[in-house]
Amino acid sequence: MHTLPITHKLLSFTGTAIGAIEDACAESWIVEPALKQRVQPSIYLPGDLDRVTAAIEFSNLQQEMEYLTAEVREHAATIAYRFRNVAVFEGGLYSGRWRERLMSRERAETGNESEKRMASGVVACSWCGNHYFGHWITDDLTLHLASEEIGHPFVLKRKPYLHEPGYRRLLNIWCDEVASMRLDDVVILRDFGQNAYKRKRYEILRNRLKEQYRMPRATRVFLRRGSLGASREIVNDSEFESFLCAQGFSIVDPEKLTPSEIVEQTMGAEIVIGVEGSQIPHALLTMADKGVLCCLLPPSRFVNTFKGYTDCLGMRYAMLVGHAAPGGFRIDLKDLGRLLEMIETVLARQ
Repeated sequence: MHTLPITHKLLSFTGTAIGAIEDACAESWIVEPALKQRVQPSIYLPGDLDRVTAAIEFSNLQQEMEYLTAEVREHAATIAYRFRNVAVFEGGLYSGRWRERLMSRERAETGNESEKRMASGVVACSWCGNHYFGHWITDDLTLHLASEEIGHPFVLKRKPYLHEPGYRRLLNIWCDEVASMRLDDVVILRDFGQNAYKRKRYEILRNRLKEQYRMPRATRVFLRRGSLGASREIVNDSEFESFLCAQGFSIVDPEKLTPSEIVEQTMGAEIVIGVEGSQIPHALLTMADKGVLCCLLPPSRFVNTFKGYTDCLGMRYAMLVGHAAPGGFRIDLKDLGRLLEMIETVLARQ
């Protein structure tokens, strides 16, 4: 079974590309072939799917159900495309009649460098990474590692995310920021697939943090979603967090911490729980190699993007569908307790 990753769906949905990249480029080559992989089953309660009412806006219920339950997953190849005479302007790339937007004009920073030229460069940012912090971690940090193997990485200039400078320091990832410029030669990577090359790059990032924070601090972590992203409130959050604390979980609030503090408090965690969203990838960089990531999902926003990441990394994916409630959704504590028992059984067998 093969489904487009959410990043590819977003690219099509936003209309960021004009013309087929295969037809417009000067040359292309496969950096890493597609991967067909048998994956471990998701962990969830019987009957949980009966509460689902709608999928995320860029997907549909059939695809998300297949993504959750597939036994075999096909991960797309990583492909490089070379373009000649490229202009960067207002968040987009332009070469002849071909263009691709990498961010909205409102988000893009403009400059007066239109007369400047760069001999060559490799694009180290993506539409999703430029708009969503979680995708910046999973898509753009790994994209940078691929870009620097090909040539000189650069990104389009925008306002940085709250934790972006700190992670760049910790991971030693830096590159030029371009607002407007002309380049003689540009390489663009299609890097949506969670293939073997992507896993290699995730491991590089994870190892860079492990080298700095060798001693695990927590085995069970709940990541609060915070207020910076779209609201997905757990309406019974007080009793929910009290229950987790009684189960030995540490409550981590990324918005109130520096990247160094987040890494320190999540390093080596065997179980990570959080409302599905951009705070989750903090843990993908730090949790235990064979850990379990559990996403809490509102019934009207069913999405299992993180299943692809955990499959790639050899981790396990769990999910719990909440109950619809005014102002957000409610987590049934009995359901949560039963799911934790299932997770603990899985961990004990590894």
